[in-house]
Amino acid sequence: MSLRKIIFSTAIMSAVRAFRLLAQFVAVPILSRLLSPTEYGLVALAMPFALFAMMIADAGIGMSLVRTPANDRAAWSGSFWLVLLFGLVLALLMAACGPLAAYIFHEPALTGMVAVLSFVVLAQSIHLIPMAALQQAGRFRTIATVDIVSTSIGIGTAVYMAYHSYGAWALIGQQVMFFATRVVMVCWLSPFRPLFLFDWEKLKEHVLFGRNVLGINMVNYCARSLDSWVVGKALGAALLGIYTMAFQFARLPTMLITGPLQYVMYSQLASLKNDEASIGRLYMVMTRMLALLLFPAMGMVAVAHGPVFTLLLSSKWEHAGYLFMLLAPATALQAVVTITETICYALGRTELQLRFSAQYALMWIGSLAIAARFGLEYAALAFFTCVVLYSLHYLRRVLPIIHCTMAGYLNNYLVPLSTTFIAVAAYLLAIEAGLEGMLWQILTAASLSLAAIAVGVLSQKHSVLAQIKQLRFGQPLDAPPPPAELAD
Repeated sequence: MSLRKIIFSTAIMSAVRAFRLLAQFVAVPILSRLLSPTEYGLVALAMPFALFAMMIADAGIGMSLVRTPANDRAAWSGSFWLVLLFGLVLALLMAACGPLAAYIFHEPALTGMVAVLSFVVLAQSIHLIPMAALQQAGRFRTIATVDIVSTSIGIGTAVYMAYHSYGAWALIGQQVMFFATRVVMVCWLSPFRPLFLFDWEKLKEHVLFGRNVLGINMVNYCARSLDSWVVGKALGAALLGIYTMAFQFARLPTMLITGPLQYVMYSQLASLKNDEASIGRLYMVMTRMLALLLFPAMGMVAVAHGPVFTLLLSSKWEHAGYLFMLLAPATALQAVVTITETICYALGRTELQLRFSAQYALMWIGSLAIAARFGLEYAALAFFTCVVLYSLHYLRRVLPIIHCTMAGYLNNYLVPLSTTFIAVAAYLLAIEAGLEGMLWQILTAASLSLAAIAVGVLSQKHSVLAQIKQLRFGQPLDAPPPPAELAD
């Protein structure tokens, strides 16, 4: 896969995630008028059972198979039957939890809801390996089409059922139709067809990989859950709402850009799993390009947080905008560093990623438990400190594996940081000079962000092209760059 195709495929997957967010944005106001808070609450009680079971079912075996040649039919087919059996067991266990959930929460309707939602666990298990085959083949347009169609059918089902007075079952129907459509389309379009083969020796490597991925997912899930509990306990529900909203915005770059890039990059890196130097070259190119894009964008939204949050959410969320400004530097850095996880997965070093994920979770939750007592600003400071210290520690361990140096890595940040600081300073000068009106302030911030990105890209043109040529011709990472006339 060429670098151009990686960028194009990432853009496709990012657009799909944006479509899903937009579709929810359109559907929520409609559904909120057709359904009562009680009905939403019932589904909110049932969904964690499905989400937890799905997290366990998606244990990383499909991700491991992306590193395995497609002609190894024994490994692929055996993994399919193993994942299917595991998903069936989880679905049955989840359905059996329905009466227990109804008893604990005193809601009889939960018995049927949890039982029906167990279907999504089984559906995910069925399509997991065929989806891995699509990812390995680089068929991201197909994956995007599946996501768009299944999302549209799911939301359409929810609106139709809510309009016809099905109540909370409309939201259950949304999940069932989403996964039913997804499993049918993926199994139809995927190049993978299972054979009746099961060789345990072929599966051991993938089970070990999946075990570590499951551990990573569990650690990350607990960290994301515990931080809300810590803040809620220390500061109360109102400030927890501010904290949650600020983090939702701060994590958008990871959701819309870094996440799709990791998904696309992984299939390419997995094919290079025995060539650490080539992995390192691709990693350095993508790090530089991410920093050139994300740092100015996040910096300008942060400095213009007042008009941005007021226009999008209303003035009552002004405090969330201020907290976002404090979180933005760390979340921008985190969004760039996160692609390092893909390196560990591609190299099969899941035990390394598990160890670092656990270390970060302990450091973050521990520091948050102390800092949150003093207010949200101290929580943001604790987050910044954890992200910086963790990133440095993490990179020192991973960079040598792919033949990269810390100095070379940090050099990727110099120009993006410089252009961001200049753009922020220009915006502040414009405000001081009397720039008024929320719309004008947002337009000014957006223009300065685009200008900073353009200046950064143009100033890095020769070095980026040199890195791309190294990818193309397989030159060592520390080789001298080609002459300027070649770079053009």
